[in-house]
Amino acid sequence: MRRSIQKITMDLLISIKNLNKSFLTPGRDIHVLKDINLDFYRREIAAIMGPSGVGKSTLLYIMGALDRPTSGTVFYEGNDIFGLKNDALAVFRNKTIGFVFQFHHLLPEFSALENVMMPLLIADINQEEAYKKAKGILVEVGLTDRLLHKPGELSGGEQQRVAVARALVLGPRVVLADEPTGNLDTQSGEELFKLLIELNNKRGITFIIVTHNEGLASKCGRTIRMLDGKVS
Repeated sequence: MRRSIQKITMDLLISIKNLNKSFLTPGRDIHVLKDINLDFYRREIAAIMGPSGVGKSTLLYIMGALDRPTSGTVFYEGNDIFGLKNDALAVFRNKTIGFVFQFHHLLPEFSALENVMMPLLIADINQEEAYKKAKGILVEVGLTDRLLHKPGELSGGEQQRVAVARALVLGPRVVLADEPTGNLDTQSGEELFKLLIELNNKRGITFIIVTHNEGLASKCGRTIRMLDGKVS
């Protein structure tokens, strides 16, 4: 028993404690997240599900340090990330967390390769190394023949694969995906989800995915359901 508890503790990556998020409006205080307590582990792939408006995306943005909670906190490997000042928090976010959104947010004037190189160049990695890393990850996600294509020349599924490559190129420990298949047709969505599972198995990255798709969520290791701002 003692050995099992130690293993679980060592594998813990993210711990959310008593998390609340409210938004002030002229008419009232909207309480979006209510006393959320959740743990996520290394190498796991988890789905977060629930009706629209229950706080799934808000939870994801706070976990990704894109927003701050009203109260409570998020620990990464035991460290309170909201104890960091803004500059240090930005550095932590860039090194630790990758993001994939429903709309890929690629820069339309740049090629797939250039879009994936961008985070590396911003991180002051030299152009030769950035090119090598970006090309390698694009090949890994199945875009060998699309390196020089601009987003407008790619299908929706291919564009989202570029977005996944961009999320992975700095070697994050966790990828947060907000409805990554929501803007894709059924086949493209299934292929993208299969890719995420393969990357999880191969690279050991933790994936936390907000989705409305029950079929895709069933392929994850765990499904977390939200209702009225709470984990149900």
